[in-house]
Amino acid sequence: MPPFTSMRRPAFLFFLCMFLLCASCLSRKADYGIPDFTDRQIFNKEIEHIKNERETSPLRSLWRAALLVRETDARPDDFEHKDDCIRRARALFDECASYTQKLVSEKNRDTQYADALRFAESLETAYSALGLAFEPSAEFAKARIEAETAFKNLPVLPSRQADKTLAGLIQGSVTVWVDLGVKVEKGMGYAARVIGSGFFIDERGYIITNHHVIADLVDPKYEGYGKLYIKKASDSETRIPAKVIGWDKTLDLALLKTEIKPPSVFTLGSSENLAVGERIYAIGSPAGLESTITSGIVSSFDRKLLSTVSVMQIDAAVNSGNSGGPLVNEKGEVQGIVFAGLPAFQGLNFAIPVEYLKTVLELLYSGGETEHAWMGAYGRTFKHKPSDKTGAGVEILYLMPGSSASRAGLLPGDIVSAVNGKAVRNIEDLQFVLIGCRPDSLARIAYRRPAKTETAPPDDKVRADNKTAAEGKQQPPDDKVGAQIPGEALVYLDVRSEYPGKTIYEREAEYRMFYPLFGMELVHSSVGNKRKFTVRSVVKGGIADESGFSPNDPVEIIRTKLFEDEGAVYAELYTKKRKSGYLDVNFAVGAPLDSLYLF
Repeated sequence: MPPFTSMRRPAFLFFLCMFLLCASCLSRKADYGIPDFTDRQIFNKEIEHIKNERETSPLRSLWRAALLVRETDARPDDFEHKDDCIRRARALFDECASYTQKLVSEKNRDTQYADALRFAESLETAYSALGLAFEPSAEFAKARIEAETAFKNLPVLPSRQADKTLAGLIQGSVTVWVDLGVKVEKGMGYAARVIGSGFFIDERGYIITNHHVIADLVDPKYEGYGKLYIKKASDSETRIPAKVIGWDKTLDLALLKTEIKPPSVFTLGSSENLAVGERIYAIGSPAGLESTITSGIVSSFDRKLLSTVSVMQIDAAVNSGNSGGPLVNEKGEVQGIVFAGLPAFQGLNFAIPVEYLKTVLELLYSGGETEHAWMGAYGRTFKHKPSDKTGAGVEILYLMPGSSASRAGLLPGDIVSAVNGKAVRNIEDLQFVLIGCRPDSLARIAYRRPAKTETAPPDDKVRADNKTAAEGKQQPPDDKVGAQIPGEALVYLDVRSEYPGKTIYEREAEYRMFYPLFGMELVHSSVGNKRKFTVRSVVKGGIADESGFSPNDPVEIIRTKLFEDEGAVYAELYTKKRKSGYLDVNFAVGAPLDSLYLF
């Protein structure tokens, strides 16, 4: 070997090792652990960070300052120079609170009433959670009342229709026509358009429809041509220009506006008094055929087709073009908003309960995209015994690293019982309450904590008898639930992304994300092979349960992959499932990146 080459080899190997070391460091997940604020240096860093973040994220800063106050008040003797720490934490909270009061007045002057109300309510929530008396300035008190009055009065809903007959109501429905120009495929051009339905809810010309009908017009990724029109039921030839005011992708709702006086306006009723088997009527424009009304019955409730809410199943004939039309009862009151049936299953049609529309209506009127809140947790309805119908809260099974729920002090095993004073019996209740909460706001979460909560052991100290560990995590039978200690957490509500599971996938260790996404808790079973695990527990009704996995099944993760465009994550496993007779098998399983159980 030439001398030059032999001299360069050690240097090459050194730089190769350094590169691989740096690459491995870069590939590690960020550390989202909860800081120990009793450490003087960490305490000072937190105060500095809160001050630097106050102008860019005032409510998050207010929340973190409140957590610091609660921490120093709860265990003052653990802090070095405790008197100084308590004083500085309280002074910082007062500064953040004063700044928030000022922002309420500023947002109000800029007619940003929704934001002004969000700041005001969050400020009051923070004081209430800390048990402090809130003494607002006169300017704040006045601005808060003005913001609430203006925000609540954005919709102008009718108290009744001029004509309650079904023939009269049809005149208040419209055909929504989205012209997307001409598309060319294989050298051939054709007219691209989307046809849906809608209905007037306001004398000023406001119309409700589905988001998916007008999705291209508000999608920032769409670069093509697009114009929006409506056609009245009494005039199928004239196209009337319209514009999109607000939209909600999660609930599949949108608010449109025209400059005409509606011939008839619908009244929003309630779906809570509907029963299975009750007759309903769907009004719309199937295949563009205006003024069509079909009748049927409510087939079922609690169909989980949208990511965070349940919808109604109906047997009224619904086809392409009905999307966005009203579902009414015999009194003409809107009970729901029809959305497209499933093409692969003819005859199965669905409607969004009108309660969801009423909850976000003011936000739709305020304009733009309606975002929803979440706190970075995964859980299921808690029941004292399997026969319970309504549930007794929502048990937290998992907390995302760095989530606001985790930072606020919530723990796996806690049972959420209320949000901002509104009772929560099950996961559907919790999601409905969160729909009414604005992201970037503060919420008080009431919970019950089992008196003998045990933290799961670290991976390197997992008990050898995994069967015992799995059985220890099972819910007590019947009503033999142990003592529970009530508590309350102040939680910052973050923006729920389109795919919350993607955030978990990116933040969490690969094997840990199986619990919130697949409903299967894994623990290491081999020191030598870091990809071999044992199933500690399986969530009943989850994807792993439906795929035949059981506690104590051995699992080896071959690979996982994120498919963001499809909104799913894929996993390939090697396993010997008990329910399959312990046969060796490579098993593929997929999970959506969003679900009702992520909150």
